[in-house]
Amino acid sequence: MNQDQDTPAERAKVRVLFVAWFLRPDRKWLGEFLPPERFECSYVSLEERVDSTQKRTPGKKWLQLVQLALKARLHLARHPQDVIVTAFPQGGFTQGLVNLLTFERTPHVVWYFNCGHEYHGARKWLSRIAYRYVDRFIVYTKQERTAYARTFAVPESRFHFTYLTGVPLEAEKFRGARERFGLAPRYIAALGSSGRDYATLFKAVEGLPIQLVVVAHPHGLPGGPVPANVKVITSIPQQDYLSIIAEAELVAIPVNNQETASGQMTLIQAMSLGVPVVATRCIGTEDYIHHGENGWFVPMGDVEEWRRTLRSVLEDPEALGRTAAHALRFAQERFTDRAGAQVLMDLAEELSPAAPREALA
Repeated sequence: MNQDQDTPAERAKVRVLFVAWFLRPDRKWLGEFLPPERFECSYVSLEERVDSTQKRTPGKKWLQLVQLALKARLHLARHPQDVIVTAFPQGGFTQGLVNLLTFERTPHVVWYFNCGHEYHGARKWLSRIAYRYVDRFIVYTKQERTAYARTFAVPESRFHFTYLTGVPLEAEKFRGARERFGLAPRYIAALGSSGRDYATLFKAVEGLPIQLVVVAHPHGLPGGPVPANVKVITSIPQQDYLSIIAEAELVAIPVNNQETASGQMTLIQAMSLGVPVVATRCIGTEDYIHHGENGWFVPMGDVEEWRRTLRSVLEDPEALGRTAAHALRFAQERFTDRAGAQVLMDLAEELSPAAPREALA
């Protein structure tokens, strides 16, 4: 036998099943970047739209996720796989529970594992059961590894840190927000609802000679009057959301969540669009910002420091431009799904004996 020839096991493709409600024929997520000569990707999704905008997961969405998990389990019965990849804690929960109850032990990776808040009571107990046989949880801050391991009674070694990734963004494709929403020529953008501290930010910007544009769900906003230079927008399409980021002088991310991670999605969107960020130093931001290089930190809840930092940054166009360039380069190197696919390749090598060893081109 020729020693240089691959054995059948070495030539075998790694079979990866992606299970997520957002998958579509034109959106294959990480599978788009896995080399087809070494990976065989399958996809299980839902035809019905899943509402992901509410603060708490509604009953209808849970039912849809159970249907998705059962659909994936049926696919596994007919087409065995080497690795299953699900998305978000809820998707990992339902798939983990279905796999547990049906004795399915294909290695399971949960992507986008960010719980948003601590789990307690029955939810914590059920999650410990559902996550028992999940092989890897992909988390987006280093501190979450210890916190989640404790909460879900899972070895910390199963939690893998990587940067949050997504579809590459091009700033020139997101224009026209000023005209559509009647925004000022120069404005600060603050977006998102989970774990936000808009009460502190409102006090900090009151009286500053610049508009603050807030895009958030009503449940994420403080009660009471809104400063005259603040414009609040709710329930807008993703295209408009990103356009507001792209045309901003800078993005502010005020956070009051000390337990879990908040703010990363807005942060990576801003950096990917070349917009500098001022953010609360917290679990969700400290692995992403290098203070004074690709963004700026502010202590949690410190109104005066927020005001001082915003004023200082806005009065220094050179620093804004330099920081924006660093942020964009940082994002292009780390925050894309291509980078995420490389992480998945490494995990597949670890979890599946047939996995490839080449890096992505």
